[in-house]
Amino acid sequence: MAAPEPPLWGNVSTVKPVVVLGVSGGIAAFRAGELARALIKEHCEVFPILTRNAARFVSPLTLSILTRNPAQVSLWRGTGAAVDHIELARRADLLLVAPATANVLAKMAAGVADDALTTYALAHRRRLVVAPAMNTFMWRHEATQQALHTLAGRGAVVVPPGEGELACGEVGEGRLAAVETILAATLDALPRSGPLAGLSVLITAGATREPVDGVRVLTNRSSGRMGLALAVAARRLGAQVRLLAGRAMTVPDTVVCERFDTAADLGAKLAAAAGEVDCVLHAAAVADFRPVHAAAGKLDRRAGGLLLELEPVQDLASGIPRRRGRPYLVIFAANSAHELPDKALAKLHEKGADAVVGNPIDEPGAGMETSTNRALLFSRRGLERAFGLQDKESLAMELLLTLAPELVSRR
Repeated sequence: MAAPEPPLWGNVSTVKPVVVLGVSGGIAAFRAGELARALIKEHCEVFPILTRNAARFVSPLTLSILTRNPAQVSLWRGTGAAVDHIELARRADLLLVAPATANVLAKMAAGVADDALTTYALAHRRRLVVAPAMNTFMWRHEATQQALHTLAGRGAVVVPPGEGELACGEVGEGRLAAVETILAATLDALPRSGPLAGLSVLITAGATREPVDGVRVLTNRSSGRMGLALAVAARRLGAQVRLLAGRAMTVPDTVVCERFDTAADLGAKLAAAAGEVDCVLHAAAVADFRPVHAAAGKLDRRAGGLLLELEPVQDLASGIPRRRGRPYLVIFAANSAHELPDKALAKLHEKGADAVVGNPIDEPGAGMETSTNRALLFSRRGLERAFGLQDKESLAMELLLTLAPELVSRR
């Protein structure tokens, strides 16, 4: 006698967020593989469900291999009906339908369940994100708009399509939104879980730039990679994250970001936002000096030598508004290795911070403009720890996990 088939959804992770990726039958279905990989990179467990027409555009086997989970196309397995969609609905955190055709949107709005995807959608009870893709006239049709209105009224997040050349050759609305845009909407819609769940965190990253003239600036070698790694790690640990990023930094669309330029610009944004969060991770590399006078236009080297009069910028860390120990303030100190412990501890007390992270600037593979770093951590509560040389993404996760008990205690 043949062995019974294993449960289709039997290996759902209880740790990672579970995302059901619904793929309907439009030309944009070919982006499903890219979207699945992006979700997995963000530590999601992904289970694909395709309509039969979607399977004409993208292979279920491809999605199965990419997600390491079975891709379901039919409600029927072997000789019996599969009811695993009910079990998956109990465990899944979010249903993402991308692309969502006009047909599937109409079915979901009306409660029609005549294939694997729409049947699962009717059983799904948690967050729903839809990313429509279709011809412009279909998108604008009142029936489609009514279906979207109905789904949004039930709490669905709609990622609007973009404009451009469509598969039919016309130009207009209807292109599937960028994968980065869909990913960002999906991650924002996922329930928060992890050791930092419920915390709001403000992170600064990158270098300030002080104008010399209309073209040139005084800045430093900070890439902002450490601050960005902290933002990504904090979100993965459940925090609500906002990033203040230097103008020259590259920041993915999945991170909520506001740009700054000068130290004064960053200081104003810090002062405005710090009172609304539980924790500030001040990792930005702020220029210590700025020109007293910035020239209008562009200075001409043919005029001869140039003397710059510099003045110190304001101390941003000490100026962060705080009441009753909130927000919890973590600052960063970059110094030569031999003086790092003393300098970091001195900065901790001088700035009134709760914790300081010290990084060496004169060791191979550490400091600015590198993908790796090491760190010393000191807190006012007596927490002390050294972190060995590792990639900045791993270091960010270790730092936050170490600080988590202190961060949560200030909630």
